[in-house]
Amino acid sequence: MRKSQGEIRDAPQPSSPDTPASGFEETVRTFRLPFYARVWTSNLIQFICFQVLFLAMQWLVTSLTPLRSAVGLVGFIQGGTIALASPAAGVVVDRQPKRNLIAAGRFGLAAIAMAVALLVLTDSIAYWQILVVSVIGGLLASVLSPATQTYIVDVAGRKRTQHAVALNAVGASFGSMGGGAIAGILVGSVGMVATYASASLGVVLAAVVVLTVPIVGRSQRDSERTSALADLREGFHYVRARPPLLLALLACGMAIFNGAITPMRPIFARHVLGVGPEEFGVMSAVHGVGTFAAAVTVTLFPPRRHMGLVIAGSMLAFASGLLLYALAFSYTWVLGVELWLGFTGQLWNVAALTGFQLAVPEAMRGRVLSMVFTLAQLGFVGTLAVGALADAVGDQLALGIFGAIPTVLLSVLLVFGWKTLRKM
Repeated sequence: MRKSQGEIRDAPQPSSPDTPASGFEETVRTFRLPFYARVWTSNLIQFICFQVLFLAMQWLVTSLTPLRSAVGLVGFIQGGTIALASPAAGVVVDRQPKRNLIAAGRFGLAAIAMAVALLVLTDSIAYWQILVVSVIGGLLASVLSPATQTYIVDVAGRKRTQHAVALNAVGASFGSMGGGAIAGILVGSVGMVATYASASLGVVLAAVVVLTVPIVGRSQRDSERTSALADLREGFHYVRARPPLLLALLACGMAIFNGAITPMRPIFARHVLGVGPEEFGVMSAVHGVGTFAAAVTVTLFPPRRHMGLVIAGSMLAFASGLLLYALAFSYTWVLGVELWLGFTGQLWNVAALTGFQLAVPEAMRGRVLSMVFTLAQLGFVGTLAVGALADAVGDQLALGIFGAIPTVLLSVLLVFGWKTLRKM
């Protein structure tokens, strides 16, 4: 018999009613909830395959053109597409069953990945085609990101938001570590075609697994609908009336600079450090180790207060890491900084996804999270600018500039806005 939404979220778990559960115990209980493990597994497969596809695309671009700005342009177009589409995508996520949106998005991304594999196989791949793929992928990602992050809370229940998000972040970390290592091995050993084809099949598997989970969570199908435009305006008005949310979103907007690491990582690997695809994969994998360590750390603690301060502080810590990365004394040094960036970036990720979901009504989570993803994707501006700057002044100086600016701005934000941020 099919379980109802309430039964799925609130099924009794073994516990001791007299003693509060530790963070670790709550994490275990969250994972043991009906269907959560299945959703987590499907997300893990997705994270691994997405990382493989992303790194393969970056390496493919560096093979097609020597221009640093070419890698940045890909990120610019994809990030810009996500940023522009996310507000409307948030409305869609609040109005439609999230499970179906996740499955459809994964099938779509698998299709475009297979198309790239065929283009490479026939030696027809061109740089402009990568840009087209980036637009399509950005449109799908604009829906997938808020749908995935809100659906795990639907399955686990709102009271377990932090543990559900942290567990999902653990899966994302495994994906970053495993995907980074797998991408380097596949590209170096079996080639680009097999890499894209394998990852595409994995994304299909992730879609099939999530379809085995019943639809849970509220959508506006369950209530009287308003117009999509009215829903969009309602989300903006809600945030505008709450200064703590506004300042926390402003901190998230510093990703316009922090996103510089994405296009600069393959450039540092190939041109600054002089290493191959295997070492490039290790760089990404070590970053994943940092994200995993942060996600596990969060699962050990109960939900924190003052999430606005954590959001801004972790973003500042990440920005400072860019300054350290720019020094690039050696490959070992860069691996250490990758670990730091992974750790601090994951702290920001969990804090933002937890804090904003708990700070807003259930019916508005998709719209508000879409604002977070929009601001996080402002890095699309930085990805293009840092590549162009690197062509003009050099790779290390360009990345150093992009680390210094957000470090100063976030420090000022925390000094003058900490009292407001702590109210979130």
